[in-house]
Amino acid sequence: MAIGKYLADNLGGARFSGLQLNDLATLLCGIKSVVFTSINSAEENRRVDSLCAELKLKKALLAHRRNVTNTRIIDILIGTNPKKIIDARRAYANVASPEWGLALGYPECCVRAYLDWRFNHNSGDLIGYIHQRTAGGKLLPFWMNNTVNYFSRLFTPEERKDNLAFLKLNPGQDRESIITWHPCSYLCAETMKKGKTLYEFMRKYMPDTISRRKAMLSKPVIFWDKFLFAVLNGNCRRKNRRFVVDYNGISRPKSLISAKTERALASFPRLSIGENGKITVPRSIPLPKGYIFLPFSAAF
Repeated sequence: MAIGKYLADNLGGARFSGLQLNDLATLLCGIKSVVFTSINSAEENRRVDSLCAELKLKKALLAHRRNVTNTRIIDILIGTNPKKIIDARRAYANVASPEWGLALGYPECCVRAYLDWRFNHNSGDLIGYIHQRTAGGKLLPFWMNNTVNYFSRLFTPEERKDNLAFLKLNPGQDRESIITWHPCSYLCAETMKKGKTLYEFMRKYMPDTISRRKAMLSKPVIFWDKFLFAVLNGNCRRKNRRFVVDYNGISRPKSLISAKTERALASFPRLSIGENGKITVPRSIPLPKGYIFLPFSAAF
């Protein structure tokens, strides 16, 4: 099948770099009708035309601009439904509107939550906002992990500079998520359902890749800010109304936390964390204040 040429383990040169595997998978499994992406060369334009021809997708050009790495790109839409592409093309005139997110097929609750954060609560990172909207005391499905999905989270020159430093710190690593949008909550029922469908579809065509991605996304995270977090190299479980994390040091992707903070976390094989998200054992662990605990898990 043509799908296997574009969605498989050990892919060759068929896919153009601007298109994430999970974005393409949303179209092919029917979760979404339209995907927003970009191309940066005539060669990539040729590749997207070949992809659309083989997978029976439609393409629409949008506009030229520079991305967060200051590279010249052309925004495009690809999709399965010509009418939905027309609607998205019209909504592109205002990407800060609910119409844009809805045209791209994101759940309405997630679209409205993102815009609420963007325009009313953006003093902190989006991850913290989503965490505040999530009921505590429960493990979180790994496919909901958007910690290193920076799409629609970078706005200032300082954030773009930090993003370049983050990319330099994690060269060549697959950092793509499963879901392609930011959830309104880490327990959003619609996103959880669609995320599981997407995960199962990708696992069918690229089991090795999705196994590695699951391993990365199912690790619990201590989170301070956009580029200040620690992925604990272990597993999280519930025990006696608290979380217990057994782990061995800090895992990739690495963030811009200090060496002191990383050493402090790496010094312990186990953390006990209350339902309020605060570390209770060991009590003396010297960490910066203001962290949140994200109990992502493979136990789903």
